[in-house]
Amino acid sequence: MTGPAGARPAPVSAVVLTYNRKQTLLRLLDRLADPALGLDEVVVVDSGSTDGTAEAVRARPDVVLVEPGSNVAVAGRNLGARAARNELLLMLDDDAYPVPGAVEALCAALAAVPATAVVGGLVLDVEADGQVLKSHEVGTFDWFLRGGRRGEAPVGGWPCFFFPEGASLVRRTPYFEVGGYFEPYFFATSEVDLTTRLVGAGYDVRYEPRAQFHHLKVTEGRTGSSRVLRYRVRNQIWYFWRHFPTALAVRRIVAYAGFDLIEALAVGAVRDYAGGLVDSWRQRDAVRGTRSPLPRAVLRRAELNRGRIHLRLLAEQLTRKTLRRVGGRPAPQPEGVVNPPADAA
Repeated sequence: MTGPAGARPAPVSAVVLTYNRKQTLLRLLDRLADPALGLDEVVVVDSGSTDGTAEAVRARPDVVLVEPGSNVAVAGRNLGARAARNELLLMLDDDAYPVPGAVEALCAALAAVPATAVVGGLVLDVEADGQVLKSHEVGTFDWFLRGGRRGEAPVGGWPCFFFPEGASLVRRTPYFEVGGYFEPYFFATSEVDLTTRLVGAGYDVRYEPRAQFHHLKVTEGRTGSSRVLRYRVRNQIWYFWRHFPTALAVRRIVAYAGFDLIEALAVGAVRDYAGGLVDSWRQRDAVRGTRSPLPRAVLRRAELNRGRIHLRLLAEQLTRKTLRRVGGRPAPQPEGVVNPPADAA
């Protein structure tokens, strides 16, 4: 199959990370077997599932199974990338899949801007029947990745400060050149960190909204939002300390800790917020020796307008809460308050 810019430059391996969502995964594998997608291979990393996922995947001889033996979270993406045989890796979660033409659009974006190492697609939250629930609303991936930009994306997509982990095309060589995902994060912030390291190494990370992915909003095996908050609080402190000059790192840590505190208060997760702060110190050995501050010019490109986008989202959320108190009818709220979506990475 050919897409917006013709034939693919190279075969593509799909790398799927899964954990305790057997039925959701099997539906995904059925979709990935569609010849219209033209995938060269499918690699599944079962991150220690206890629901029979591994046995179900073994029954499919056309799928490569990687079993780390425990829940390794983001480290599973590194394991899957090593097991795949191709340079181009379509990174997926077990509940997100490309629509026909999406892979071609991502390949075209990579070809258009040769320095691009990762390109993410447009994530549409859908029901099982394909009915779109969320696409461009405030707080969605599209809203964050556009960063206030409107209209059609340029050839090659827009530069971005992060990407959807489970809806992206990755070049294997630069991915491993910078070390892949930083495994101590376990969950949350990992795609922001990888983007920063790739930019620091001279590569680019882009968003191509012409490549559409459907994300099934399932609750099976889903990580609780308060647990995600705890990881994010810890990981953002580590992220700024790893990559920013000291004075700037301190300012960013304080600012983002304030953002996360607002979310913790809004969702009643102050204990998890405090736990993230404590974890960042108690578990500091995990990041000891990894500090390597980047030049400010690199950080400006890596971060783009991330802080302003978070402030805009915070203002939007506060406005909606005010409208609810006075009897207004605001539109449905995004799941987070001040950070990108984390459950469809």
